[in-house]
Amino acid sequence: MKKMFSRTACAALAAALSLSVSTGVYAQGANGEAKTPDSADNAALYWATKVGTSWTDGPSPVAIAGDSIIYTSADKLCRINKETGEKDSVQGQAAGTKSYAVTAPLYADGKIFVGFDGGIQAFDADTLESLWIYKDELGGQSLSSICYSDGCIYTGFWSSGWSESDTKNFVCIDVADEDPDKTDEEKSAKWTYAVKGGFYWTGAYVNGDFAVVGTEDGETGSAGSASVITFDKETGDVLDKAEDIYGDVRSGISYDEETDAYYFTSKGGKFYSVKINENGKFSDLKSLDLGGPSTSTPSVLNGRAYVGVSGTGWSAYNGCGIAVIDLESFKLAYKAETAGTPQVKGLALENEDGYNYVYFTENTAPGGIRYIKDKKGVDGVLDAQIEGDGEDKHICAPVLFTPTGDQANYAIAELAADEDGTIYYKNDSNYIMAVGSAVKEIKADTANVKTLYKEGEVFDTNGVKVTAVLANGVEKDITDKVVFSEEKLTADDSFVTVTYSYGLYKDKTNDGAANTAGVEVSPVDTVIDVNVLIEGDYDKVQAVIKAISELGGITLDSEKAVTEARAAYDQLGDLKEYVSNYDVLLSAEKAIEELKNPEYSQTSSETVSSKTGTESTADNSSNVESKAVTSSKSANSAASSNPATGTAGGLCFAGVAVVICGAVVSSKKKNK
Repeated sequence: MKKMFSRTACAALAAALSLSVSTGVYAQGANGEAKTPDSADNAALYWATKVGTSWTDGPSPVAIAGDSIIYTSADKLCRINKETGEKDSVQGQAAGTKSYAVTAPLYADGKIFVGFDGGIQAFDADTLESLWIYKDELGGQSLSSICYSDGCIYTGFWSSGWSESDTKNFVCIDVADEDPDKTDEEKSAKWTYAVKGGFYWTGAYVNGDFAVVGTEDGETGSAGSASVITFDKETGDVLDKAEDIYGDVRSGISYDEETDAYYFTSKGGKFYSVKINENGKFSDLKSLDLGGPSTSTPSVLNGRAYVGVSGTGWSAYNGCGIAVIDLESFKLAYKAETAGTPQVKGLALENEDGYNYVYFTENTAPGGIRYIKDKKGVDGVLDAQIEGDGEDKHICAPVLFTPTGDQANYAIAELAADEDGTIYYKNDSNYIMAVGSAVKEIKADTANVKTLYKEGEVFDTNGVKVTAVLANGVEKDITDKVVFSEEKLTADDSFVTVTYSYGLYKDKTNDGAANTAGVEVSPVDTVIDVNVLIEGDYDKVQAVIKAISELGGITLDSEKAVTEARAAYDQLGDLKEYVSNYDVLLSAEKAIEELKNPEYSQTSSETVSSKTGTESTADNSSNVESKAVTSSKSANSAASSNPATGTAGGLCFAGVAVVICGAVVSSKKKNK
C-alpha cells in the first residue's frame, strides 16, 4: 500500500486505525494510487447544483456520506446525490446557523455532526433527524473543523463578536445518543479547555493516546505567541504545550507516519514540525519561513509537505502560491504561484505514475481547482502555466478546472473526492460542483440482446449493458444514462448508435499558457451491430429458426423433421447467415447418424447421461427406432427465448458427441 498520510482520513479508515476523522476522503484504487484527474484535458464538470441565493443560505464546504454529498444551508442539513447532483427533499433541522459556513459537516459513526454558533449538533446519517444538541457555556462561532476518534468528537470555538482576545473552549463530546426518544437532547461535554483567543479555523489530530490542537495568539494581528497543546483524550488533562508559536495557528495538525512527526502552519508565516511521544510530550520543534501567512493545513505525502501561502493584499498574483517543502532537508523545494490564496488544505494523493498530486482551491474568482504534480527530487513546477502579460508573467501551478459564468466566484473550501476520483466542492457562487474524470469511451455488452430485425422495427434495448471507461481507468455502469437511436430500422442499417452525454464543460490546456475555460464536453458514443431484413426475407429466416427450435428431443422418428429443416435452411441462400441456431440443426443431424449406426444398438442397454447429469436408461428391446436420446429437463431449451432473434431457440442433446445449448449470433459489421 502506498503511503497517503495526512490529518484527514475517511471514517472507515479511521475506525480501523483509531485515527482522527475530519471532513475529506481519499480517492484511491485497490493499490493506493490516486484516481483523481491528472490534467485539465482528462477532467470535466459533471454537474453544478445551485444552493441558496446569498452568503446567508449558501452551502457550506461539503463532505461525502455514502452515495450523498452533505452540507449545511442556513439552518438546514442537506444532501445531494453525488452521481446526479439532484437535491434530496429530506433535510435536517439545525438548532442554529453559522456566522460563516467555512467548515464542512463530519460524517462518522453513523452520524453527521454539524457546528453552529455556540454549539454542535448530531444527526442520524440516514434520516437526518436530530439526535442531540450541545451548547457551549462560553459560546462562540463554530469555525474549527470537527474531529472524530473512538466515540468522541473534538472541536473548538472562537469569538462571538470578532474580538481576538475572547476566551473560548476546546471541547470533547461523547457522541452516544443517551436518549433515543428525544431529538433535542441536551448534551454535555466530556471535558473542556478554555484559551484566550479561542480556536479559529484550526483542527485537532487525535490518536489512541492524546489529542493535539493549535490555538490563537490571543492578540489582534498575527505577531503574537500562540500554542500547540496536547491533551489526555479521556480526561482533558494538559500533557504538554509548545509555546511561542509565531502568530495564530489557523491550520489543522497533520501527522506523517513516515517521518513520525506532526506538522502545522501559522498566520505568522511559518511552517512547523514537531515530535510528540506516546505521553504527549513535545520535542524537536522547528520552523521554516514560508514568505507569507498561512492558514493551510499541511498535506504530507512521500517526504513532501504542501501548503497554501498568502500574499499581500487582495490583488491577483500578489505573492500567494503553493509551497512545496522537502521534509528530509527541511527546506523549501519550490513555490508555485497562484492567482489567489490557497487558504485550505490540499487534497493529496499518489498517482499510479509515482507522482504526488495535490489539489487546492484558491480564494479569488473564478474559484477553480489547481494542482501540484511532484515527488522527491523535483525542484520546480511541473506542467507549469505561464499566466499574465509582458513583464508581469507568473509561473503558476496548473489549473485542473475553471468555473465559468454563474459558477465563477471565490473559493475557500476543502475538496472531497470519492473512490471513482470525482472531486466535489463549492465556491462563493453558491454552486456545489462535481469535477471528475473525462470519459474516453463507452462499451456496449450485447450478449443477451436481439440483433436480427425486420425492416420498420425499432431497436430493442432490453438486455443491453453499457459501461463508461474513464480517463483514469475506472469503469462505470451507465446503462440508465445513455440514449439509443429510436428511428425505425431500414434494410440499409447495419448498426444503431448509443450516446452518453455526461458533462457540462471543461478546460483545455494550451502548452504551458493559461487554459481555455468553458469548453463544451462532447457526448461519447458507440454502436451496436444489427441485421435488418425486408419483411419477406425476415419471415423466411424466422420460419427456419422456428423449425429448428421445434425439433425437440431427437429420436429416429425425428429424421423427417430434421431433413425438412435442412432443406428449408439450404433454400435460404445468402440468408443462411442469419439463422442463429444453425448449430442446433447440425447437432440434430449428428444425433440421427448416431441413432442409425448399428453399433449404437449394442449399447442401448447402457445408461445415457445428459451433459447436465440427468440419466435416461434404455430397455433391452432390439427395436432401435423406439429408443430416444433424451435431453435433461433442465437442459432442454427448445422453448426458450433466443435474444439474438426474438424467437424460441436452443436445443441440448444427450449422448451425442456434440452438445449445443443456445444460439450463435451473426451480425453485419458497421460500414467503415
